[in-house]
Amino acid sequence: MQTSLGKILFTLIIIPLSLHAYSFTMNLDKTQPMIGEKCILDLNFHYQNLEEYEIEEPHFENFTSTLLSDEESQDKNGTWQVKQRYQLIPNKAGKTTLHPLKTHIEMIEEKYQERYNKNKYLKKFDIFTQAIMINVQALPQDISITGDYELYAHIDKNSTSIGKPIHFTVNLKGEGNIPNLDFLTLNIPNTTIYEKTKTPFTKSFDILSNTHFTIPPIILKYYNQKTKQINLLNTQPFEIEVKGGRAKKQPFKIFWWLIFPLFLLIQLLWFLPKLFIYDEQETLKKALKRCKNKDALLKKAMPYLRKNRHLTRLLYQLEESDTKNFKSLKKKILKHF
Repeated sequence: MQTSLGKILFTLIIIPLSLHAYSFTMNLDKTQPMIGEKCILDLNFHYQNLEEYEIEEPHFENFTSTLLSDEESQDKNGTWQVKQRYQLIPNKAGKTTLHPLKTHIEMIEEKYQERYNKNKYLKKFDIFTQAIMINVQALPQDISITGDYELYAHIDKNSTSIGKPIHFTVNLKGEGNIPNLDFLTLNIPNTTIYEKTKTPFTKSFDILSNTHFTIPPIILKYYNQKTKQINLLNTQPFEIEVKGGRAKKQPFKIFWWLIFPLFLLIQLLWFLPKLFIYDEQETLKKALKRCKNKDALLKKAMPYLRKNRHLTRLLYQLEESDTKNFKSLKKKILKHF
């Protein structure tokens, strides 16, 4: 009992006496940032004598953290300084608290350093930073993108022939909370599009078509925190000529005395194709539902392989899957018809 009590008293006395040689602080450059705004978090740990230490990495709920630098140096008084800098980006509006961070310390007092059994005197304890209260501001008009950007788009040529692609490239420059261009897709009627990512902020598309087509403008709306304004970026549209392909329909001039008959004709042309397309879709869907195995379903669905990217992926998954996944994949494929 006396031995245990002695150890407790020794610990209570030694550790507080040792803590003056250590300090651990956390500082944030902004306490009222907006969603997506970059903040700088500095961690500073000072010590004089220790065997080992471990600084807790900052992981805060609704924040993205990235290590920017990690430096260790010694001043003229023999005190070591560890400086870590992180970038924090808030992802959710509202008041929140950055909880205290911990540094775990293992030390042996200097007077025991020369002893052969010095590990007997090893002390372990933790020191903590203060907590930081912050209030994350919401972006105006429910915009989720912040930063300062420039958007570029170009094509390798404005005319091609059937079977030869147009190469279309989009490049985003600047900085903000956009991590990459994975969100960027193209949907151009009567074309087949293959996309690939060159870098996180450069994306290219190979576009094939049997008819003339237009690449629509790429639009990016974001909030610029420097100017406190909403900015709208958009690239120019590109008119592409496909040699040997079908031309786009040209506008038809209507004389005033043709307005009523033309109106009736338009109504008729509007409803009839819808009926035929609907019947064709229903017939195809029923045929696909009747497929009892993978091979039969692939045979029916493969002509529509390039209907959209999701369908393409599902058909490739079906081709490589075993029998037990057939029913679940079939349900997903039918949603695209």
